[in-house]
Amino acid sequence: MKAMFRSASIVSLILVTACQAPLVQRDDSLFMPFLGGNAEVIARTPLAELRQLQLISTNLVSALVQIPEMKVGTATLQVSPPATAFGNTLIRALEDGGFGIQRVTADQGLNYVTYGKRVAETEAGQVTDFSVAVGEIEVRREYDIGPNRIFPSSLLLVSGTDSIVDIVLDDTIFSEQGGSGDTFISGVGGSNLSSPATDVSTVTVNDYDVTPLDKRTKQSLVLSLARQRVYSKESLERPINLEPYTQMRRTVLIFEDQNSTIMGRGNKQAVGQMADKFQDGDVFAITACTDADGRNEEAQFRAVRVEEEFVSYGVVPKAVQIEPCIRASYRHKSDDSPVAVSIVQYRNL
Repeated sequence: MKAMFRSASIVSLILVTACQAPLVQRDDSLFMPFLGGNAEVIARTPLAELRQLQLISTNLVSALVQIPEMKVGTATLQVSPPATAFGNTLIRALEDGGFGIQRVTADQGLNYVTYGKRVAETEAGQVTDFSVAVGEIEVRREYDIGPNRIFPSSLLLVSGTDSIVDIVLDDTIFSEQGGSGDTFISGVGGSNLSSPATDVSTVTVNDYDVTPLDKRTKQSLVLSLARQRVYSKESLERPINLEPYTQMRRTVLIFEDQNSTIMGRGNKQAVGQMADKFQDGDVFAITACTDADGRNEEAQFRAVRVEEEFVSYGVVPKAVQIEPCIRASYRHKSDDSPVAVSIVQYRNL
């Protein structure tokens, strides 16, 4: 009897302890805009659905930021208060993509954002289509949605511009869900038959591709990489020979650590002061990558962020050059101390 009583006590203790264990609460702020979100809509949307909508929003916006007419830093978008879960995740992706956001109450502004979800029955079954448009430019894609995963079921289609051949999609964010030999098509095309298209491939997803939720690629990183491709590509394709130029002034911005891309008030003021002294023909050279091996490309995120800040002050992008990584024996990639970004202003006198 004593043994039975002791066993029952242990079971009771386990049950009480389990009941007292803190519940892991979901973080709805990950799916909402920083300002003007609809908390009620997000709260009543299942977490699995929110994660799927976040993947869709990241996918669409990562293409949008690579369209020349939509260059981050030059385009301020107008958005209405979101009434749907997709609207919330999409506006959050636009914010994480670096776009300036202006809240409006109706269809107002040159860059008013419209978006939508359409469900249709076809000979191949049910098709779910998501889109986002800014003025005449639209990106759209079909997705195959299941209970625990979502995969693209079409090319990402772009209309309103022919500048799509350089768009690179990071569709690995879908592979991180894992699968059982699932396949999906990856690539970018135009809405017209005559439009150019990027390389098209088929991606196979297996169970060993699954990545734990806390290890999956963050939305902000996907969008930062997309923006970096645009600005870095321009600097590589049109490098400016600075030999005929004279150095006018130099400043150094300080970021908190290797992972930080937050400008902060002091850095913003420094960039603003340099932008105030900008004249036509001047060039700003940004050096953000200084480490032991000279290949820390992640540091270029900071360079992109600084260039975007110059552009926001009215400096034309072609007047800002991101310098390639340089080798600096005093700095290693694992160093977590504050990091410096150098800006030099040149003038052809």
